[in-house]
Amino acid sequence: MLMIPSILSADVFVDWRAGYHVTYPDDWYHVPYSDVSIFLIEQNITPAEFDYDAVLARKTEGEFHSGPYIFLTFQPVGQLKDKQIDSVLKFISNEYGLSHNEEPITAPGMVFGLSRPVYDKSLNAVAVKTRVTSEFTDKYVLEMWKFYEKGIALFLCYASKEMYNDAQPIFINIFKSFSTKDLDKVAPRDSAKIVDASERTMPSSYGDDSSIPGGEKGLSESTRRALFVVLLLVIMAVLLRVFIFKKKKTVGE
Repeated sequence: MLMIPSILSADVFVDWRAGYHVTYPDDWYHVPYSDVSIFLIEQNITPAEFDYDAVLARKTEGEFHSGPYIFLTFQPVGQLKDKQIDSVLKFISNEYGLSHNEEPITAPGMVFGLSRPVYDKSLNAVAVKTRVTSEFTDKYVLEMWKFYEKGIALFLCYASKEMYNDAQPIFINIFKSFSTKDLDKVAPRDSAKIVDASERTMPSSYGDDSSIPGGEKGLSESTRRALFVVLLLVIMAVLLRVFIFKKKKTVGE
């Protein structure tokens, strides 16, 4: 049995595992895990490669990925200190090849330069906009990291080139609504959904990927890059703690 995040109402989502909630517009929804599983299979992504918590998407007549959508995931590394966040910023800047700017992510009319990380100290968050292109797709990705007491909440926000300008303010508003307070108050008592873990298990294969229309090979690359960054952040945090411990021990001796 596994406790997983659940939709609470028309506009509130609580991630019980990560300990936060966000709000989203009435014309968005929490995408069923079965739909997300099929989509990931099309990208040749396995559960071992990408452990997400949920997907929020704008309601459309077609598949959820035909419009703007957000993958939510979480890394339980605890609260990072300022020096650790500085190291994270340096790493992210090196990863994208551009030094980071310090400015408000949620400022009205905010324009993100491609591959230019932005650090918002007031929100304790980092954002970077990238572009995914392939034979089947041309999308922008706004990747946003929220550092908080339990670790890192990662928002991977996707929208086609044509839809991105309209979607970006929604992405930012959802991210801005992040809160760890009063989860029990915003959630009805029956909101915690307990399900068999198999609900999120993907089959080993899904036919020939070449026969699936609209496949987005770029998604896998961007997702793996983001996960690679987060995993390295985890390693960095652990190594730093070990270093500090050894230093204290040496001083004590």
